[in-house]
Amino acid sequence: MTSRANAGIISHPRKLGPRSHAVQRARFFALTWLILAVFALLLARVAYAAPGESGAHPFDITGTDWEGAAEFVQLARHELGDARIMATERIDLTHLRPEDSLVLLHPEKTLDVGSLARFMRAGGRVILLDDYGRADALLRHFGMERVATPRHPADSVRNDPELPIAEPAGPHPVVAEVRRVVTNHPTGVKHPDLSPILKVRGQGEPDVLVAVAGAVGQGRLLVVGDPSIVMNSMLRYADNRGFARALVRYAGEDDTWGKRGGHVYIAAGDFAQDGAFGADDSLFTDLGGRLRGLEDALATVRHEGFPPWALYAVAVLVGLGVVIWVGANAGRIHRPLVPRFTRPIPLIAQGGVAGRAAMLSAPQTSRALAMLELKSALEEETCGLLHLDQVPAHDVLLEQLAEAKLLPPESIKELRQLLHRMAQVETLVLSRSASAMSKITDNDVMTAAQTIRSLLERARTRARTNMNGTSSREAEGSVLL
Repeated sequence: MTSRANAGIISHPRKLGPRSHAVQRARFFALTWLILAVFALLLARVAYAAPGESGAHPFDITGTDWEGAAEFVQLARHELGDARIMATERIDLTHLRPEDSLVLLHPEKTLDVGSLARFMRAGGRVILLDDYGRADALLRHFGMERVATPRHPADSVRNDPELPIAEPAGPHPVVAEVRRVVTNHPTGVKHPDLSPILKVRGQGEPDVLVAVAGAVGQGRLLVVGDPSIVMNSMLRYADNRGFARALVRYAGEDDTWGKRGGHVYIAAGDFAQDGAFGADDSLFTDLGGRLRGLEDALATVRHEGFPPWALYAVAVLVGLGVVIWVGANAGRIHRPLVPRFTRPIPLIAQGGVAGRAAMLSAPQTSRALAMLELKSALEEETCGLLHLDQVPAHDVLLEQLAEAKLLPPESIKELRQLLHRMAQVETLVLSRSASAMSKITDNDVMTAAQTIRSLLERARTRARTNMNGTSSREAEGSVLL
């Protein structure tokens, strides 16, 4: 007996109720969220470890590896002296003077275009070497645009089209002693009015300028579409070194309006920009800096993905979400749902007297319809007391009630007023005046119902009295006969 019972239990497993299904779903989603959290942590760990393995960033002004710019800084100090060269990772735009100059290599943050434009108009000089950095806003401000270099340059290193050789494009002092400048993945710079400096000749294609210069107020702007020209490994070419030396001399030489004995600031990569040049409104300056910071953050996410701290924050939020979700759903008891075919049918859907009463008493139904129902019931009841087949006009109905002595004169007057009021309500319903119909309240309906009940009760009492009197007289006549 015991073995059969156990066999029956094994062969007919117990069905899971709503609570068991909810617990299973909660466990499944909790496991899914936990896997996602672990995956996010692993990604954050990989992303966090990557920068440490890569070493110095390109164009680092202190970097001595092949893509650093330490040799360019040393060359500049040899040309102008240590006192004038300021290799920095932070430029205070507020303290710049018109006799100063800026040499910017591949900026990785959005430049303060307004400050740089005011600085140059006051007499300052800006030398920008950038190919794929964040200097687009400055270029657009002065009407320049980046263009692609020829796909088949006329001259290149080892016939590599990504290493084209640039040649002087005009009689500018920067290229006075230069013949062949080796570039590395450069971008062209297009502007119809600026002075051409370097160009890459195309083989069966138009030539493309990679360096231009022009005057901005009392200052100067020189743009080179390849910062790789001045990095350590590229300065081994004689003309590259000569071009770099000429750029430094151009940044520090005297101008037509006077001597330029100021500093030459050299900055590269993600250098910071503090304050603003020539700006009187500090609030506007702070707002501009915040907007540039937001733009840089969005651009960094777009190009490099989220930073490690953001991935860790997402992982922590995911973990908290798992804990909160499991705590809120794992122990929840779901209310059982009654099958639709066993649910009671609402009165309003049943039809008949009950359905009509439910419809008339619904909150959204106008109380004017209830008044019409009372009017119909009053007319039908009075016609029954008078033994009439059809409802006559109200005046005729009142006259017959008076002749039959079913209501006293004061009740006839009260009934006349009530019928007049109901006739007005019927007119409102036929005219579909929603605003007027909405003024009829539950209190009006209840008052009319009580009045009708009282009048009909009097009429029925008198009708029974009259009937009893008639029956008595008929009985007396039969006795006399």
